[in-house]
Amino acid sequence: RLNGETVKFSTTGQLYDGQHRLNAVILADTTVPMVVVRNLGTDVMATVDAGAKRSYSDALKLSGEENTSTLAAICRRAVMWERGMRTNTGAIRPTPLEMDDFLDRHPEIRTSADLAARLASRERLPASVIGLCHYLFSKIDPDDATWFFLRVADGDGLRAEDPIAVLRNRVTRLRLTGGRINETEGLALTIRAWNAHRDGATRTKLQMPKGGLTNENFPVPK
Repeated sequence: RLNGETVKFSTTGQLYDGQHRLNAVILADTTVPMVVVRNLGTDVMATVDAGAKRSYSDALKLSGEENTSTLAAICRRAVMWERGMRTNTGAIRPTPLEMDDFLDRHPEIRTSADLAARLASRERLPASVIGLCHYLFSKIDPDDATWFFLRVADGDGLRAEDPIAVLRNRVTRLRLTGGRINETEGLALTIRAWNAHRDGATRTKLQMPKGGLTNENFPVPK
């Protein structure tokens, strides 16, 4: 029965909305009149079927992006960082349109997402932390940013007092005990290790602020 719901296609012929209805028609082996909308731009994907439980990762996948779960998580943290919100309350969720806008303005974050997707399982740091930090560090020195995370992953040639080794060992200890650093703590520790690395300093441990992390005392890459 015609009910006003539309089947939506992009300018490239990609199906944006109506998958379930079309599958139902196939299973029923019948014909159903439908309104078809064509030639929608890729930028409208985030607003399609907004009432449904479709994640931003789903929208990115439909737009043809790669590493969509990782890219979505990084974009969320990056939008929060851009707003000055360093700690993760869990209640702050940028809209898909806001994350699309960030991705349009900072396409290079895809490179960081690619690296994070490759290294997250090896480092045991959240992919969002690896990706956001690589993106932020790359603004300072892109080659050193990539080298930094490769050394966190493999530990090649690091002395015990190297801040990268200290970060790596802390994460490894958690891995051996079945734990995992949460996003906010992992972000702060990684930035502290990076800053010490850039200063050429040694460390025996990475200190967290007394009283916990806040937006005001959160470390900033340098």
